[in-house]
Amino acid sequence: MPGRRCAEHVVTCSADGVPNATYITQTHFVDASHITLSFQFFSKTHQNVLANPHAEVAVIHPITCARYHVEVQYLRTETAGPLFESMKARLAGIASHVGMSEVFRLQGADVYRVLSVVRVSRDELPSPPPRVNVLSALRKVLEPIPQAMDLAALFNDTLVNLEVHLDIRHSMIVMHDAPGQRLYTVASRGYAQSGVGSEIPLGVGVIGVAAMHRTPILIPHATTEYSYGRAIRESVLRAGISAGLETAIPLPGLVDARSQLAVPIIAGFQLPINL
Repeated sequence: MPGRRCAEHVVTCSADGVPNATYITQTHFVDASHITLSFQFFSKTHQNVLANPHAEVAVIHPITCARYHVEVQYLRTETAGPLFESMKARLAGIASHVGMSEVFRLQGADVYRVLSVVRVSRDELPSPPPRVNVLSALRKVLEPIPQAMDLAALFNDTLVNLEVHLDIRHSMIVMHDAPGQRLYTVASRGYAQSGVGSEIPLGVGVIGVAAMHRTPILIPHATTEYSYGRAIRESVLRAGISAGLETAIPLPGLVDARSQLAVPIIAGFQLPINL
């Protein structure tokens, strides 16, 4: 099951046999024998696996909705490196949108060895048709670039070809204003309002965080991810803990967006564009 999976919950047990179940936000495929779970503020789960390294994770296939129970064994917690930074950037993008970047923060990436995988669901969606040949489609997207006579034509042709060849119907291009520490929209396609001229502070939201960390961020289940973040925010507010909370940011462009992808484009170690 390569790629990121939607995780429902993880079940652990303390050294004295007390079980604990909790929802988790990120489950990452590392290789055929290992997965990584995000370690944020669920200290009980982390404490349990330190004392008793066995756990069970329930995951859902993002396309067919097939459900799996994965038996795992805790190995280590990473707090630096490519895996940690990738998970940290993605979580930071979600947290920024719900105004919790100072609270909803990755503390570590818990690496587990996969001991067994059991498919437990019966009612599943059919598998999708074969994907488009991505390399061939990308070649067609890039072909018109050398013929562009100005930036307006370059941006417009790129977004049109993303829709025609990759079926990306809603897209925007933002430029990086380094002195102003901001991103500003220079082109968009598919939205009711173009948004050209709108600004995004560097490090804010999925787009701003992707630009700041120079790493792509994909959120394939945006409504679920943001609902989870908002639920945490509301519970924090009910507890009377408002310190560190910021103003929540609405989803850009589409109110009910179900996925988001922000891709920084680096040229000469600089960040001129975010797509």
